[in-house]
Amino acid sequence: MNLKSLLVSSLVAGAAIADSGNSTTNVPSSCTIKPNSTATQQSDLDKYSSCQTLVGNLTVSGSEIQTGSLNGVKNLEGSLTIYNASNLVQFNADTLQNISHSLNLQLSTSLQTASFNGLEEVDTIKMVALPQLHDFETNVKKTNVVYISDTSLKTVHAFEELQKVRSFNLNNNKDLANLESSLESVEDELEFSANGQDANVTFNDLKWANNITLRDVHRTSFVSLKQVNSSLGFINNTIDSLNLSNLTSVGGSLSFVSNRNLTGINATNLEEVGGGFVIANNSNFKLIGGFPKLSKVGGAISVVGNYTYLDLESLNSVKGDGDFETNSGNFSCSSLKSLQSKGGIKGDSFVCKNGAQSTSIKLSSESSSKSSSSGSSKTESSTKSSDASQSASGKSGSKSTASNDGNQSKGMAAAQFAPAGSLMGAMAAVAAALL
Repeated sequence: MNLKSLLVSSLVAGAAIADSGNSTTNVPSSCTIKPNSTATQQSDLDKYSSCQTLVGNLTVSGSEIQTGSLNGVKNLEGSLTIYNASNLVQFNADTLQNISHSLNLQLSTSLQTASFNGLEEVDTIKMVALPQLHDFETNVKKTNVVYISDTSLKTVHAFEELQKVRSFNLNNNKDLANLESSLESVEDELEFSANGQDANVTFNDLKWANNITLRDVHRTSFVSLKQVNSSLGFINNTIDSLNLSNLTSVGGSLSFVSNRNLTGINATNLEEVGGGFVIANNSNFKLIGGFPKLSKVGGAISVVGNYTYLDLESLNSVKGDGDFETNSGNFSCSSLKSLQSKGGIKGDSFVCKNGAQSTSIKLSSESSSKSSSSGSSKTESSTKSSDASQSASGKSGSKSTASNDGNQSKGMAAAQFAPAGSLMGAMAAVAAALL
């Protein structure tokens, strides 16, 4: 029985070993790329034309190759890298369907077109410093990371069937004007920044993301977006309106900063912001509304600009500071002061300032308040937006040093006090008693 058991165990182990190596054992040595080898001319690529599966990391580099083609290969068990191929103008690998690791196109300053029409699956796509690249074609359905920077792409049709990624980042592509995406979820970050001046980006299928940042965008659409786990920011765009009507919660910060054409936001189902909430330096956003269900802000809230109207009708809990500043003398602080007096704004600092009047409240042992009126000391909106962003990103209920510095630069009437419950407050009270 012992001998029989031993034989059975040996057979099972042998089968397992054979199976684990099955993906590469059937690949001839001619289809295995030697370590540290580089393809510098087309003939180096042609020797793989009979290989359906190619094993190893394929690198194309050097100044000799001008037109490159990888023919016949369907599966690459490794990475494909085009790096510093200074005279390469065109490259295609249209038969390639799968790359187990990464597709890297970098520092190839003459490359104009790159075609991977058959490619459906790759772990990472990274394209950097390709200033002449204006045409990139692929049919990718599955990838984890997309990073494209410093190209001449005008539009991107390469990811129309891609539904899920970990990271999607397109930046500094100065001619990129259009992006239509079918993404439904982004596990880590979605960023679109510093691309074409009139860029139109559409993410109408996106339902969930961890972080979203949009900068320098002319038009955008997120009609299906329901939840953002961490931060959501719209910064320095020329967007005139934002439709976020399906958004219900943002786990971290929510920011609308320096969007000079913005006149309206539709976030009718947003109920909670877990971190800071910032609306700052949007010069044409004078009637601020669109948040009828927003009841909780887990950090600080800062609204700075030229607004005459602010409607946060359902807001009843702000765990951090409150900073409301406008250049308009027609804005009334009464509803916000009422919210603060009822304990709705729990932070150490509350400021409400219009063009004619400023109210500043610092918590002390008896919740003393100070009010002052002034028609002067207007600072530039860029300083306000910077201070607002820093203040709102602080921890719930904590006093932000950046905000205090900003308050001094704005000429606010409020003096800076340590909370009575803090060590400094206690020491001050003891010192006063001894004098």
